[in-house]
Amino acid sequence: EEDSETVVIKAMAGESWDDLVAFAVKNNWGGLENLSLIPGLVGACPIQNIGAYGVEVKDVIQQLEALNINTGKKQVFDNIDCGFAYRSSVFKTDLKGKYLITAVTFKLSKNPKFNASYGDVSIETEKLGGMSLQNIRQAIINIRTSKLPDPLIIGNAGSFFKNPTIDIHHFSRLIVKFPSIKSYKVNEQWLKIPAGWLIEQCGFKGYKEGRVGVHENQALILINLGGAKGSEIIALAEKIQNKVWDTFEIKLEMEVNII
Repeated sequence: EEDSETVVIKAMAGESWDDLVAFAVKNNWGGLENLSLIPGLVGACPIQNIGAYGVEVKDVIQQLEALNINTGKKQVFDNIDCGFAYRSSVFKTDLKGKYLITAVTFKLSKNPKFNASYGDVSIETEKLGGMSLQNIRQAIINIRTSKLPDPLIIGNAGSFFKNPTIDIHHFSRLIVKFPSIKSYKVNEQWLKIPAGWLIEQCGFKGYKEGRVGVHENQALILINLGGAKGSEIIALAEKIQNKVWDTFEIKLEMEVNII
């Protein structure tokens, strides 16, 4: 479905997420390009409310269809019903394990507004010839490829921790002690701090301990060096959490599901 400003597309849950992004960009429909190269399937994107480079998928999801696992009945969830929050949704909290998402409907823009404000996206996009959906997508693919390990080669679960938010009073105390601290404004009272920066400042970037470690190019990524158990990953994660708390009085929250 489409009008002069938007287009609505429905994707089945089993489709490749990045194939969907590529399809949207090819048709010059904006809204998904910053989420390029995120591994996984379309049906998983609402559960985590996937986000990257200043964009969250909740902003373009119109509705989704899901099956009630107990009854087998189909239910339609509008955007507001999904309880979206930072890296979360009702399917990760109250309805966890109760529904199977079968399709997701997205509302995309035919006159997209480019978002290249996060990290090195603007610089990389300019190198490719300037702002366009195609160039933003390629810039993000280039950045992700250079920084993030391929899970098919090095065992990892992507970003292991959420970027924490702190109030301006906490930030004003930290910036005196850590003048190079990075932040992104959430609103007048709250700032988001890159978890990767915090972890790197604590000396964990490239850190190795037994069969687990922290990726050398991106401190947010915990890696399995070969044969490690889940308990070893958790032990390293908790070690990082404790050090970040001791250093910054910031609690890092794990982004991954612990089963």
